[in-house]
Amino acid sequence: MRLLLDQGFPSPPGFAPEAVDRTIEVVALRDLDPALTGAPDWYVYLRAHEAGFDALVTRAWHAAPHSEELWTLVRTHLSVVTWARPLDDPVRAWGQLLAYVPEIRRVLAEQGPSIVRLPAPRLARSMLMPASEAFADLAADRGVADRQLREEARAGVYRDLAAWGERERFDALLRG
Repeated sequence: MRLLLDQGFPSPPGFAPEAVDRTIEVVALRDLDPALTGAPDWYVYLRAHEAGFDALVTRAWHAAPHSEELWTLVRTHLSVVTWARPLDDPVRAWGQLLAYVPEIRRVLAEQGPSIVRLPAPRLARSMLMPASEAFADLAADRGVADRQLREEARAGVYRDLAAWGERERFDALLRG
């Protein structure tokens, strides 16, 4: 999948998404043609289509795009990947884009060229669990008392640390 990053999408020097996922090629707009950074979006779509890109990735998709933009998109094989809500954090943008590439590829293969709006990267409280609660759940699943499982775990950790000659290194932490 070939992705063209619009001028507002971060492309840090030395970062190579292809190293994470060899099935994608990522090109920044300024690297395709520096003159495109001031061009109307509809013209960028034509040039991206001409260059064989599958999608333009932008953090600046308009809530109400211009008719020229949509008219041009309809006539190309280009998709637009954007976010449902504005996203200003480059780490979140890259992380989420790379995480969604397989799903984007699947959806575009099934649906054809589309405007893909990625959800906001947020964790719901239901996705969080204190480690102590997970430990209690594990004890319950095994049908043993929490205290018994805790003692077995402590003994195993101390045994391994002693074998590696590192028991003293972590003793103060593990006693707490």
